[in-house]
Amino acid sequence: MMSFADPSMALLSSTGGDTVKLFNLSMESDRDPCTLTYSPSPGSHVNSVKWNHTNLVVASAGDDKKISLWHKNGQSLGTVPIAGTESGDNINETISSISFSNKSSRYICSGGSGQVVRIWDLQRKRCIKWLKGHTDTITGAMYNCKDEHLASISLRGDLILHNLASGARATELKDPNEQVLRVLDYSRVSRHLLVTAGDDGSIHLWDTTGRNPKVSWSKQHSAPTTGVCFSPSNDKIIATVGLDKKLYTFDSGSRRPTFCIPYEAPFSSLAFRDDGWILAAGTNNGRVVFYDVRGKPQPITALRAYSNSEAVTSLCWQRSKPNIVSEINCSAETALLGGAGEDSILMPDPLPSVTSLVGAVPGTRNLGRSSLSIDAPSVLSAAEDTPHRNHLWTGGTLSRLHAPRTTDFKDDMEVFSPLVDVQPITPSVDKLWDGHDEGKKDTLERKPASLLFPSSMRRFPFAEQGGSNSHPIFDWKSSSTSKQGGTPQSQTGPLQSDLQRGTSSFELQLVQRTVEETLASVQKSIHDDTRNVHIELLRQFHIQEMEISSFMNSVLEKLAEVMKEVQSLRKENQELRQKLL
Repeated sequence: MMSFADPSMALLSSTGGDTVKLFNLSMESDRDPCTLTYSPSPGSHVNSVKWNHTNLVVASAGDDKKISLWHKNGQSLGTVPIAGTESGDNINETISSISFSNKSSRYICSGGSGQVVRIWDLQRKRCIKWLKGHTDTITGAMYNCKDEHLASISLRGDLILHNLASGARATELKDPNEQVLRVLDYSRVSRHLLVTAGDDGSIHLWDTTGRNPKVSWSKQHSAPTTGVCFSPSNDKIIATVGLDKKLYTFDSGSRRPTFCIPYEAPFSSLAFRDDGWILAAGTNNGRVVFYDVRGKPQPITALRAYSNSEAVTSLCWQRSKPNIVSEINCSAETALLGGAGEDSILMPDPLPSVTSLVGAVPGTRNLGRSSLSIDAPSVLSAAEDTPHRNHLWTGGTLSRLHAPRTTDFKDDMEVFSPLVDVQPITPSVDKLWDGHDEGKKDTLERKPASLLFPSSMRRFPFAEQGGSNSHPIFDWKSSSTSKQGGTPQSQTGPLQSDLQRGTSSFELQLVQRTVEETLASVQKSIHDDTRNVHIELLRQFHIQEMEISSFMNSVLEKLAEVMKEVQSLRKENQELRQKLL
């Protein structure tokens, strides 16, 4: 085993099966480089592993539905969510990917079969943000270099950029080939540059300010791509590996790969060391192969990390510039989060003082002594409803602010998003006709009726002809009814009939559009699921083909040896016969 020069980046973490291993690559060749072996949950496959910012703690996650934290000396630092508690953060999903924020170890994101990206606060040991939008299993999630956006990919081929300040979806992109996306990486330098790859072997370089890939290498790998990463020292250099047993390097200025390096086994993972010189590639037969990429990538050595039947599913090097803390008498929290200088808030405080929001969100309801809940419709209608609700504010210091828990997702930061989810139009129509409050009825007859049903308003042009009469329709109806002495029903009959006809036509169009959108969505979902099944079958077939090919090669080698022995025996037999004769 060759010794790697820089001891600050000497430890490499890896996963295979249900086991995490740490390798010290600065050791001499005659010593075992494996310094730690542990299984977070025996029997549960580990899918992702990451070093924290102090280089003292390893985070891993997988089929056991939790994030496990371990000190590099072998001490378990617990799990997230905390095992055995009813904190409301318990999840029931396989975790495919985890990633620390770039500036601190306090925040870590996770994504998996739950189709939601979760952001965890490791200081508070709980989930503080749910980023929605995916409709299939999330296979990768990662912060950009400025911790402004978080990118996530899924089996459906979706690439979503989430704005971390608001929690809103900043951009939704789709893989041009509609391939299953497996891996992604953000540039360490450019805040808008990322790369994705997936099952059809295509690699796409994205500038996320646009809608289409900046550069694409279509079906470069002849099998699913299993690893992709930027060079930390030069984000124009990209490396990829796949099940086709090939490692490619690309220059983003070129449409063709720079180098293609074959290997004897399919690759399963990839990781650049922070210096940009050394590339570690995991294989399906339990090995980690190291390449020096200065010039043409050359294999340095291979490490037998796991058994031949276990693929190396994830790799992560220690950081070149860690947050330095004293390892002697270092508390678990300091080892995980670093010193006081690291305790910077990278995201808006999910629980700020409510005094700053009193003037900004006047449509607040359910005011308590120590907590406050915001009703989203009241926020939207604050401009109209506020003058009559000021008496609800009782003053005093309110320490916490909670968004209403109306769904299974509890989001402490949901109230701060400048965007709200679009609500179905049907409840709005119901409220339009079922309101009993006179003030609201006045508003509805003045605005929605004229907006939704302009034909009914043209039948009553009195407001325009009167000049001096500025009363709304509701007031006009009341005054005209009293002057003419007729019943209100007889005077408002022409308006009601028009509104009913308009409502009937509107509801019919609404139903038709809803049915069409539902059918289109179902058709697309079935098509995508069928395509994904076919791709998965092809991927499994390719893996089995590789294994059978390897087995057949070994059989042929043994057969060749047997044939040589048979020929040798025949020759000896002939010599013996000649001597006997």
